[in-house]
Amino acid sequence: MKKLTCIFLAVLMVLSLAGIASAEKTDKTFTFTMAGDVGDLSPFGGDSGGRHHTYRMMYDCLAASKGLGKSINELEPQIAKSWTVADSKNIDVEIFDYVKDSQGNHITASDVVYSYQQAIASGTMEKLNGYLDTIEATGEYTLHITLKSDSMGAMEWVMDTVPIVSEAWFSNASDADKTQNPAVTGPYILKETVADSHTTLVRNDDYWQTDESLRAYYDSDTFAVITLNVARESSMRTIALENRETDGAQNVNSAEVAFFMNDPAWNVQPVYNGRMNVIMFNNDNSVFADNQALRQACLYAIDADAVRLGYGYLYGAASKDFSPAVSGDYLEKWKNEDYFDYNLEKAKELMAEAGYPDGGIEVTLMYQNSTNATSGLTVLQNNLADIGVKVNLMPADQALFNSYKYDDTKWDIIVDSKATSDFATAVWENCFDTKAFTNGSACFTHDDELQRLLMEAASSATHSEETLDAFHSYLKEKAYGAGLFEFQTFYVFQSGVTETQQDGFGNMTVTGLTFADDFQTLAK
Repeated sequence: MKKLTCIFLAVLMVLSLAGIASAEKTDKTFTFTMAGDVGDLSPFGGDSGGRHHTYRMMYDCLAASKGLGKSINELEPQIAKSWTVADSKNIDVEIFDYVKDSQGNHITASDVVYSYQQAIASGTMEKLNGYLDTIEATGEYTLHITLKSDSMGAMEWVMDTVPIVSEAWFSNASDADKTQNPAVTGPYILKETVADSHTTLVRNDDYWQTDESLRAYYDSDTFAVITLNVARESSMRTIALENRETDGAQNVNSAEVAFFMNDPAWNVQPVYNGRMNVIMFNNDNSVFADNQALRQACLYAIDADAVRLGYGYLYGAASKDFSPAVSGDYLEKWKNEDYFDYNLEKAKELMAEAGYPDGGIEVTLMYQNSTNATSGLTVLQNNLADIGVKVNLMPADQALFNSYKYDDTKWDIIVDSKATSDFATAVWENCFDTKAFTNGSACFTHDDELQRLLMEAASSATHSEETLDAFHSYLKEKAYGAGLFEFQTFYVFQSGVTETQQDGFGNMTVTGLTFADDFQTLAK
């Protein structure tokens, strides 16, 4: 791999031209309404949509990705001052020598190593476990990272995902301190978080990066206070906007967004953020294990577009792969093939082949609880009833879902949300790479051929249309899991938000927005 060196002056020029992080501090406030709870805001808490919109304002990583699909030399430095890529598996990093957290703890290379170790130990970052081989301090402010493989996008993901914290703080902090009063390295401090209600962040007046020209786009601190409210029902997010109770909202119902599109008081941003819903079967401890025909039957019985509409997403499409079509290596030919296209007659034929011509199966489907998800999965429940499969829906809150999804005794079918920062292989590895899981994969597969094909498709040395198609076709044949549907979401902001920016995961974070000089919050 060509040697790449991050030249910081070049990055500064880009930032200057883009006007990033140049806003002056104000005493103003901003209120944002989200569809999901932030969950656990400790450094290595479980994944959730609300957390994605929050944690990067609290924790700096080594680097930041401004938009989907950025290569290693396009990332913006945060705690890392510069880095040099020696080859596809090795990178040397120098961090700033004046980083400190919100409680005054000095950050060195050993703290970075410790943060990565804790991220793996937490069990919430399975991709890191699959990507990272070793990380070691080579000096007080330098370190070396070695990857397990040269997977496409792995180096970028390792650099821009792990929150950096102080070992001195984290190793001595109570669980309550970690979740309610964390020592953060980002521009905002957690003041308060109330489950399923709101989270309040306040500006970190002692933020370590005092030179605003050196800040990544995540790290602006324009507002004194940022409030993030939770409104799980889409109608409540719409009402909050209409009543001028919020300055912006995420995942506004596509049926209601036209009202805001036609009003100059609002700035509507449609987003294909690389996120999709997938369905997976328990392939180790369930009626679906060792019964390929049964898995195929269920997939053919599901009307994915009807399920999507049940969720309330008017814009989108049934999936044609276990990755979203915005992935940079997605093959166009997949869009024209039969990918479990709804076919009730074929589903019934496969049920007979599976040994259940009259049905008579009862299974549990687990999903992360929301009103929209329950509506959509009720459609799926009815679909499978048509072939004699009784589905018991098991909604779970975020914490329980993140715990149970790795337990093969809790569910037979799972519907989850997955995303890519660029490559289809990144989504595949996130679910099927055996190096990242203690029980085969996210759906408990134990298939050496699946793993071999995955590694060939993911490796930068063998990544090609042929290896991509080989994995795609094998997974489709085995039907361990499948893409269900992808969708377009809408952010709506008041007109005082003049520019928006997606991050490397397709989300829009408040600190990444650009505001008019006369911006005033709507929320009182």
